Amino acid sequence: MTHDEALAFLNEQHYGVLSTLLADGRSHPTPIVFDYQDGVAEISMTWDRVKARNLERDPRSTLCVMPQESFYPYLCAEGEAELVEDPDGTKNLDLYRRITGEDPDDLDEYLQAMKNEKRLVARLHVKRMYPVG
Repeated sequence: MTHDEALAFLNEQHYGVLSTLLADGRSHPTPIVFDYQDGVAEISMTWDRVKARNLERDPRSTLCVMPQESFYPYLCAEGEAELVEDPDGTKNLDLYRRITGEDPDDLDEYLQAMKNEKRLVARLHVKRMYPVG
């Protein structure tokens, strides 16, 4: 896959597995949905999840992306993540819209849920992708 093909692939996909690092150095993979724009993959999560605590301690992570219907082609995107608080839920709403292409059924209920769950957005700044020829 060329670099341009890799970027197009990341822009088209929304399903992947995010691997973060546990305190003892082992990998902690979790299935996620994401959106990719301008070198950054954004992922919604809550502060009480292992992946958020891992990224807070060590921002290095890898996102393995594949089409929903198969394992191939795939792409791994490595980088460092920043955790962005979202007290009013609007960052998660923007992410939801980019992933689904629509608004939630009940916008007020959605925003309240984002606040209640204390959701945040992890922004993975992609530095390396493979396999890219």
